[in-house]
Amino acid sequence: MANEIYKVTWWGSPIKDGWGGIYYEYTDTFGDRLVFSVKTDNAGTSASNQFTIPTTGTGYSYDIETSDGQTITGLTSGTTITFPSAGTYDVFITGAFPRFYFNNGGDKLKLIELKNFGTYAQGSTSQSTAFQGCSNLVISATDTGYFGSVTDFYATWFNCSSLTSFPLIDTSSGNSFSNAWFGCSSLTTFPLLDTSSGNSFSNAWRGCSSLTTFPANAFDTNIASNYTSAFTATNLSTQSIDDILVSLDVCGVSNGTFTQSGGSTPSATGLAAKTNLINKGWTVTTT
Repeated sequence: MANEIYKVTWWGSPIKDGWGGIYYEYTDTFGDRLVFSVKTDNAGTSASNQFTIPTTGTGYSYDIETSDGQTITGLTSGTTITFPSAGTYDVFITGAFPRFYFNNGGDKLKLIELKNFGTYAQGSTSQSTAFQGCSNLVISATDTGYFGSVTDFYATWFNCSSLTSFPLIDTSSGNSFSNAWFGCSSLTTFPLLDTSSGNSFSNAWRGCSSLTTFPANAFDTNIASNYTSAFTATNLSTQSIDDILVSLDVCGVSNGTFTQSGGSTPSATGLAAKTNLINKGWTVTTT
């Protein structure tokens, strides 16, 4: 769970032979709340002192609190929050909120930080295009949400170009990862996610031009054969491209397609795995 620390000053209490400030630390535990920050005067479809929460489908039943003291209850779909003036505000959501749906539109540029997932994604099977186009978004959350039932991650973080790291969420039920992190150009490393149920990774990390480090054994138990342009225009180290090719070889799938460009060329270890894959019917393109 994520915490925030606030300094509170209590004036008027004597300290030794004078008057001074006594400082207390107060820890705010976000718990199961979805917490995010918005900058209302970034470009968007709402006014410069507003933020529109985008939703799609059913399953919503949530309440909102904001850092300027507002409370909005009983929501079952998207809503627009009006703040007293343009600025940066925190929004706290409790209840059922299965999915954002920015879909490369709306107030995508106003979402600047996701501080806590809380119960986000609980009951959701699709996160397709949820954060697509949120190019100012960073994720500081240290919790992992409820992604365990999600099967569709198509373009979920497409062009989230300010992400420098990615959380270790539960992606074990995911079938489609096509375009999932396409254009996340500030990512430098990637966690070891469970993508073993995935059947398509086309363009998954395409355009992650700062991505140098990718975990070993990432695809050892995967069933997919479609990695077309999965690592096109990345900046993978020799170790990382070696690890990816070895992992694809280990998984034992035949007749696949894999593409990497940019970054380093494979070493002898990676080239041996590449040869094994080609012998299994794969089309493999590397730097």
